Amino acid sequence: MRPMSAPQDPRNVALREIHSAEEVRARIDALAERMLRDYAGRSPVFVVIAEGARRFAGELVKRLAAQSVRPEVVFLRASRTRGSNLVPVQVEPMNPSRFKGREVLIVDDVADEGRTLEAVASLVWGGEPRTLRAAVLVRKDPQRELKIAIDYVGFELKEGWVVGVGMDLDDRFRDLEYLAVAKGSL
Repeated sequence: MRPMSAPQDPRNVALREIHSAEEVRARIDALAERMLRDYAGRSPVFVVIAEGARRFAGELVKRLAAQSVRPEVVFLRASRTRGSNLVPVQVEPMNPSRFKGREVLIVDDVADEGRTLEAVASLVWGGEPRTLRAAVLVRKDPQRELKIAIDYVGFELKEGWVVGVGMDLDDRFRDLEYLAVAKGSL
């Protein structure tokens, strides 16, 4: 099954809210609680993928730091989209040795086919981390088998182009406090 593409004309986009700002905050709180248990007394490395995941990761870090878990944050440009088009996965070069013996969490905004997560995980594994986990705010098509396990999932969605809470459509809608599906009016 091919992932759903973005609406054809981003100027004519209608949004349908799928998770309110309150639901998003509550879900991030719940994920942070789980991470507090998993990383208690340790300092994990968060590998934050691309611009879309910055806000999600920032909210997680803020909640963890308030409970004395202070992740090191590494930003890595890796993407499978250019604007609203799907392209082959592109990952910026990085020396993975910085992860040797560390507990690493890859943080991404959305997992569709999982190819971006797989590419980043392959890079991180090359550095021989002690553990490697993944977190996404949205996982699309939860029935689809992925080659990488996602340990922390905010929301599951069957289809649609998701915007808000850092995710965008051609650099629009990133600042929304809620999650929505963008629908083009063609």
